[in-house]
Amino acid sequence: AAASALRAASVAARRFAAAPPPPAATPPPQKAAAGKERPLCLSDREARKLVVRGREVPVDPGFWEHVADEQSVRDAEAYRNNTENYIGTVKYPVGVIGPLRVNGEHSNKEYIVPMATHEGALLASYDRGAKAITEAGGITARIKGRCMLRAPVFLFKNIADATDFYRYANSSEVKEAVSQVLNTSLNHVTVTHLRVFQTDRKVHISIGIDSEDAAGQNKVTYAGDIVMQYM
Repeated sequence: AAASALRAASVAARRFAAAPPPPAATPPPQKAAAGKERPLCLSDREARKLVVRGREVPVDPGFWEHVADEQSVRDAEAYRNNTENYIGTVKYPVGVIGPLRVNGEHSNKEYIVPMATHEGALLASYDRGAKAITEAGGITARIKGRCMLRAPVFLFKNIADATDFYRYANSSEVKEAVSQVLNTSLNHVTVTHLRVFQTDRKVHISIGIDSEDAAGQNKVTYAGDIVMQYM
């Protein structure tokens, strides 16, 4: 059985030669800034003007009190990398539910939980749920890992070809190479999960990443594309 497996792996390796890692992406050339740099906040409180791409946008007088208020304009630097064409902030109604009992490894107490909504009766429903959960002893939670997943799929003409590719892709050498390509191609990302599985003529490569403080939806989609190109 071992000799047969080695022969099968050898055949798969010959049919699917490992591709070299993709070259590092070259950043696009930076364009010279035309005129003065765009301000962090497009709302000019001193002139009471909102200018977007050189055009003044008419706003209600309340705009300067409720959207481009002094604090929002002063905090523009904090939103530099998160909100393009920043003009200010808006307030949203916030309520609370609880107490909600949590039994965790890093926290073990009751919480008052803030929730933002303008849907009537929503917080009341959550509040009843929190009360029932707390009276029943609370929520017991454990975090086993942090992982955002994508699973690119490779489709073959027949099961034999798919199986050969599965054996190749599932080898420790190829999985290690794929992990290395992802870790070196993506910033602020660590590969935590790489699993290859076959369903008839389809072979899936399930990729899991830890994207630190980001949700990781874009990063893991990009990781899927890198794996497709690499394979």
